[in-house]
Amino acid sequence: MKTFCLPDLGEGLAEGEISKWHVKIGDTINVDDPLVSIETAKAVVEVPAPWSGKIIKLYGKEGDIIPTDSPLVDFEGEGKQETGTVAGEILVGNQVLTEKATAISSRAGGIKVLPAVRALAKKLNVDLNAVIPSGVDGTITAEDVKKANATLSNAAPLEPLRGVRRTMAIVMEQSHAQVVPVTVVDDADITAWVKEKNFTVRLILAMVKACAVEPALNCWYDGQSMGRRLWNTMHIGLAMDTGDGLFVPVLRDAQEKSAIQLKEEIEQLKQAVQNRTIAPQQLQGATMVLSNFGKFAGRYANPIVTVPMVAILGVGSVREEVRAIKAAPSIRSILPLSLTVDHRAVTGGEATRFLATVLQNLQAP
Repeated sequence: MKTFCLPDLGEGLAEGEISKWHVKIGDTINVDDPLVSIETAKAVVEVPAPWSGKIIKLYGKEGDIIPTDSPLVDFEGEGKQETGTVAGEILVGNQVLTEKATAISSRAGGIKVLPAVRALAKKLNVDLNAVIPSGVDGTITAEDVKKANATLSNAAPLEPLRGVRRTMAIVMEQSHAQVVPVTVVDDADITAWVKEKNFTVRLILAMVKACAVEPALNCWYDGQSMGRRLWNTMHIGLAMDTGDGLFVPVLRDAQEKSAIQLKEEIEQLKQAVQNRTIAPQQLQGATMVLSNFGKFAGRYANPIVTVPMVAILGVGSVREEVRAIKAAPSIRSILPLSLTVDHRAVTGGEATRFLATVLQNLQAP
């Protein structure tokens, strides 16, 4: 008697549920014939017969949970299964003996892949989502996995995100799933004061005045309750890039502070971020965000709104441009602005009125 045990299906799971038997006791089958369908948390995998022979015992009925490496089927004959891998591509030790990419397939995350190929990908630590399929009907083959592994061998090992970068990834994923973004762009002519180079303070003062005109953007939105909370105070988050990731310290009560006070507090926040002494409380509670991505490069962007806020103002790189001033060409200093709002809570009219007020204040001497 030969006993076939439930193999590692390449999902990294400790068990599987018998979805459907394709054989019954007494049947005589050939190698690679469909044996059983096993359902995991990710897919229904069709497991083929590892040998030809007569079925003399089935371990479990449909709906039963079978642990990996536990007996699944007894075949007539001598010996016991020596490998816990999936037939179809029968893996003995570390060697691939055969490959059949047509008869046995499953879908994981929308990708067709043989169980044995999935096991190979797991062994080589290859993400199947990054593999380009070349097999029949878009099936990933062992060669596809090997090619992907060869390509990845030239890259650094997978680096798990931790700390600030992990938090950023979670927040961005949440925003992508929840926010309905719309971005409006325009240019501010800042020729009158560009030599001052006090961009951040001028922008904050302009945002404060714009929110006095259009308070809908200084707001938190609750998607579950479908309600918004307007704020009487402005707590502006300042996006700051560091080697460790993105920090957004919060400048509180901006509407109550003078230009000198704003400049001093901005410098204090920058130093706290650079020295990694920023308190957690100083990274929470923003009602709107200002992102000066143009410090490095870029003219326009579509900044990401983070919940529960509904607006973020992005600032691009200052450029010189020839414009007609009083019917004569003139070289002007132009500051590009990109405003993204959550369209669930902010209308197009509210967004453009806010941006128009920002422009008006930035273009004043």
